Amino acid sequence: MPAPRHSAEFPPPPEDLSFGEVRLRFERIVPADAAHGFAPYYHFQILDKTGAAAGHINFRLGETEHLMVCAGHIGFRVEEAFRGRGYAEQACRALAPFVRSIYESVIVTTNPDNRASIRTIENLGAEFLGVIDVPPHDPGYAKGARVKRRYRWMP
Repeated sequence: MPAPRHSAEFPPPPEDLSFGEVRLRFERIVPADAAHGFAPYYHFQILDKTGAAAGHINFRLGETEHLMVCAGHIGFRVEEAFRGRGYAEQACRALAPFVRSIYESVIVTTNPDNRASIRTIENLGAEFLGVIDVPPHDPGYAKGARVKRRYRWMP
C-alpha cells in the first residue's frame, strides 16, 4: 500500500491500544520527507501501567527504499530506566491490530549488534529475511549504519 499523501488520508488510529503492562498514546502523524526518502508515520508514546512515559513506537506507511531497507515499518525505543521488562514487544503487540488494518505484513529492521531488538523481533515471531547492506546514499549510512537485519512480521 503506498503511503497517503495528506494527513486527511491517514486512517485514524484506534483510541485504546494496549497489551500487557503497556498502553499506547497517539501523539501525532509526522509527514513524509521525500527529499530524504522518509515515509510518513504515526508516533505513539509507550506508557507503563502507572502512565509513565517508557518510550515510543512509530508505525511508518509506504514503501520507500529507506523504509524497506533501513528503517522498517515499525520502529521503537524504550527509555533505559524501563528496559528489560518486555515493553517493546508489548508495544508492538498493542499496535498489531492497527497495523493489520492496513498491512498484512510489515518490514522490521534492526542493527546486527542490537541484541535486545533482535530478541523482541524474534519473540514477535517475525521471519528473518537476511542481512542487507545500507546503501551509501541512505541517511543512515552517514550516521554509521552499514548493514541491517531485516524481518517480515505478520501482526
